Amino acid sequence: MQAAGADNRIVESLTVECLRCGHSRAFTPGPRRHEEAGSCPRCHYVGWAYSSDLSEKTRRLFRELPLERRLRFRPV
Repeated sequence: MQAAGADNRIVESLTVECLRCGHSRAFTPGPRRHEEAGSCPRCHYVGWAYSSDLSEKTRRLFRELPLERRLRFRPV
């Protein structure tokens, strides 16, 4: 028996990409609205974006942007 008001939605994992090195991995958002994806296993950077939100032009712009300027963007 389920508790009243239980959320029965199926949470699918999404693909996120590191904004520093481009490493991609599956990410399943938790119940909190702005759950962090953690650090990249390849370069240890903490800035991620959903792969579906990035175009090749955007990816190139992030790679060319100095690291200290990237820190202003909110991680996934």
